[in-house]
Amino acid sequence: MSWRGTLPPTCWEAVETERIIPTEAEIPSDGVFLATHTSIPLFQRDVVVNANHTNETDEEALLRAVEEQPADQPILPILGGSGTGKSHLVRWLRAKLPPEERRRVIFVPKHRMSLRGILELILQHATGDRADELRDKVAKAVEGFANEQVARLRLRSELALLIETQSSHSDNSPEEQDLRLYLSSREGLPALLGDDIFRDALLNENGPISRLVREKLDGKGAEDKEEAFGFSTEDLNLSVDDVSRAGAAAKSVASALASGPEVREVAAKMLNEQLGPAVSQVFGIGGDDLKDLLVEVRGDFKKQGLELLLLIEDFSIFQGIQGGLLDAITLIPTQDNNICPMRVVMAVTTGYFRNQMPDTVYTRVYKVFDLDDPKPKVSFDTKALAARYMNAIRVGGQVLDQAYASKDETPNACDQCPVNDACHKAFGAADGYGLFPFNEHALDKAVKSKLVDERLSVRDFLTRVLRPVLFNNHDEIDTGNFPPKNFDAAFRAGASGTLDSVEDEHRLSTPGDPELSKRRVNLVRYWSPDGAGPRNLLPTIHEAFGIPQLPGLPGPDAVSNTPTPGPSHIPAPTPPIPPAPKPVADPALVRAIDEWRAGKPLLQGRRNDLRNLVHSAVVARLALDDGLGGTPMWTSKGKEWDAKFEAQTSIAFGDQQLPGAIITIDKDSDGDVRALRALAWINAMEDWGKVQNGEELQRFVEERLTAWTASVSEALFPYRDKRDDPELAVAAHALLAMSKALGVPDAFKDDALNRSRSLFAPAPINPALPRQKLRLWQQRISQDSQRLTREQLQRRVLRLASFTQGAGSPLALDLARIAGALRGKESGTGLPPATGLLGETVKSIEMLHSILPELRDEARTMVPDLSELGGELPEIIKHLDALLTERASAGQLPSVINRAELAAAGKSIKQGDQNRIEGVRAKLDNWGSLSLDDQVRLLTDDWDEAAARIGLWLGLATRAVEALEAKLGWGANSAAQVEYEQAHSELLATLENVATLLAPALESTETA
Repeated sequence: MSWRGTLPPTCWEAVETERIIPTEAEIPSDGVFLATHTSIPLFQRDVVVNANHTNETDEEALLRAVEEQPADQPILPILGGSGTGKSHLVRWLRAKLPPEERRRVIFVPKHRMSLRGILELILQHATGDRADELRDKVAKAVEGFANEQVARLRLRSELALLIETQSSHSDNSPEEQDLRLYLSSREGLPALLGDDIFRDALLNENGPISRLVREKLDGKGAEDKEEAFGFSTEDLNLSVDDVSRAGAAAKSVASALASGPEVREVAAKMLNEQLGPAVSQVFGIGGDDLKDLLVEVRGDFKKQGLELLLLIEDFSIFQGIQGGLLDAITLIPTQDNNICPMRVVMAVTTGYFRNQMPDTVYTRVYKVFDLDDPKPKVSFDTKALAARYMNAIRVGGQVLDQAYASKDETPNACDQCPVNDACHKAFGAADGYGLFPFNEHALDKAVKSKLVDERLSVRDFLTRVLRPVLFNNHDEIDTGNFPPKNFDAAFRAGASGTLDSVEDEHRLSTPGDPELSKRRVNLVRYWSPDGAGPRNLLPTIHEAFGIPQLPGLPGPDAVSNTPTPGPSHIPAPTPPIPPAPKPVADPALVRAIDEWRAGKPLLQGRRNDLRNLVHSAVVARLALDDGLGGTPMWTSKGKEWDAKFEAQTSIAFGDQQLPGAIITIDKDSDGDVRALRALAWINAMEDWGKVQNGEELQRFVEERLTAWTASVSEALFPYRDKRDDPELAVAAHALLAMSKALGVPDAFKDDALNRSRSLFAPAPINPALPRQKLRLWQQRISQDSQRLTREQLQRRVLRLASFTQGAGSPLALDLARIAGALRGKESGTGLPPATGLLGETVKSIEMLHSILPELRDEARTMVPDLSELGGELPEIIKHLDALLTERASAGQLPSVINRAELAAAGKSIKQGDQNRIEGVRAKLDNWGSLSLDDQVRLLTDDWDEAAARIGLWLGLATRAVEALEAKLGWGANSAAQVEYEQAHSELLATLENVATLLAPALESTETA
């Protein structure tokens, strides 16, 4: 079952495509012709020399003009460029002209109409003696040639003779006249035309002599251009393989022709002037013969009371005898000319009509109809034309001819289709004829891809858009393989701006089925509106082509291509929809990548920017630095590797040839392009959260970077250091222990990378550290001259875990290797034993760890115990200050109390000091439960200043409390004193407790 039930997915036969849209050598029948005809815009003007189009009209106006054409203005030209539909209009006139008893119509088709055929068309209407003579002359002239080669040789010889005898003109400039005299001499063009060495170049299969002979003998073919054949300057830029064998005169004139375009222009003009007479001489029939024949026919018609209408599909086929035709046309019936009226409708290219027609023709023109639209656009309705042709192909030529013969209307194949309604809603229709397999968007994009200077002829539309899809892709649609890769290749230029990025394509992919993914991309790219992103189309479109929809994607913008009837009531007002957030414009580098992938060149500046992005990302992941987190030493001047990794020479794009490239990025690799594009995005946004689908892109680019980094690492360091890691593990952990002892913060972190970097980090500088035992311990653990110092141990680790060039100094630290040595080891426990200086150093560190309790005792003397303070320091400081203020107001403040000094000490205490000191004190009190790392971190932590600030205030506060107690304890209490003691009894009790607690600290301070 297909989407059309029991019928095949396609609704036409492929063979009918070539019958309905044949090559131009094959003329479609009248039934097919009328079934596919659509109106073509025309522009009419009444003055021939006026190139401006006066008004837009249609073929009905052309038909009326032919009916109204006066006898003294017998010429009605239809102008236009190649393929615009001139001959189509002439044929349409033939079909639409109403029959008249008084009118005889001679229709001259454009294809396969030889010189003999043209004359025989006219001879059919001639009855006099002159006609019999001409019939015999035509037959003998043409039948006298054995083949085309004879005609070519004779035409070449005739041209040489006419150039030599008939080329002198006196109405030219002196310079041109001199050039003509030379070229018409025996040493000029006649010598060249008669030279055997230049023979092949002059008789080239595609040259004017050969083309003209073919036309006169066989008529024009589909491959032949509409313009009259003639010599151009390019035809005379002759070259031969062995010019030395040519005659002296021929070589001389060939050299003159090659010297500049001015000489070739005059030579081409002289040759073209003689083409007509030469054709007449070669074929035995000239313009005078044609004129005589037409005059005789017109005389016969006059006697019969008839008129003559000549319909010419292509005027250029009369080349060589056109003079006689024009003379016969411009001959007007008078009392002296007893001939019938003759009118001519001729299709002729605009350039030929304006530049090569004699002035007498212009005076006999009635109206001019022009198919060249002055505005650069496709002037015909592509949708209507496509729909009519596709219906004709569905119906078939035989049925159309039968309908035409029976004078029935053109059948509509869609009326019998079981999916008519659904198909027209999904794919669209024009005049009831469906557009399947196109829809309006796909048709517009296909047309856009074939524009030349923003124009497209009807011929190109039929042969380059419709016929390739309906004929070439018929089987793909039937077998569920449409739209294929070649569809995208044929029409890609018309779909720019839609799914241009690899990310858009990725969202439309089906994992594991690249062919289906590509077809879905093509489907959405062409069958959705311009600029649309990844989306599902209407279900019918997906079903027709066998491409499933994808969940999670937005749906189509509209559900139908047909208008829906308006509401029968006034709808309620719709609340305003807030504007959608403005999408972030793609950064310049992202756009450059998309354009490069679409086939445009990648400019050098952009290429270098992308190289630098990849280079920086890979270098960061190589984990090579100077041991201190700085610039990698392997990029330093004078320390290069034998194998290099540089942005400009080591990273190539697919269209480049770089011999030393380590990373090659191919625009045809979706993975490469996605990774490159992601790097460009993060470079611009600096935050994956700001990049659309950033989380997935981050994961993807990391995978690709890992692969690129592995390639670089293998190229740079194919023989990675294979020495045993146990020694490195011992050295690294010993160095880590030193870093911890010095209080390097990263040494206590859990991740291996930060711990690795801490091995080479400088020790924190704290010259005011009051703990003398701790300072001595740190000095012994890092600088003992009898063992490895920290600096010496760093060099040892560098030697064990760095890359070198030969036996030279370490150039780059392998952080990944060090991180592996440190991972999972708690302060180096469980490591194998070490010997020598390294073993002594490890033992020394272990021994020094044994005196950590002494450092703890030193710390306890520095850290106040605030467990019994009874409140928060800010509140206590506030209450004490209030008490001192009140005592001062009562004149009872002891003189030993320095209120300013006490207040300053209280203000110096920072927020968090109390919590910090209480935390340190608690850990010191629970020393036995701490790990070795926690003990070292506690002792080396920076809490000294907080302890000193609190200790200073406590000392001053204790003295103040003691002074107040002494003051309040003298003599009998006054009533005020009694009242005061009652009001602050609780506060005094608290302060007494504080004084008790401060006693040991004060003693230590006084001793110091």
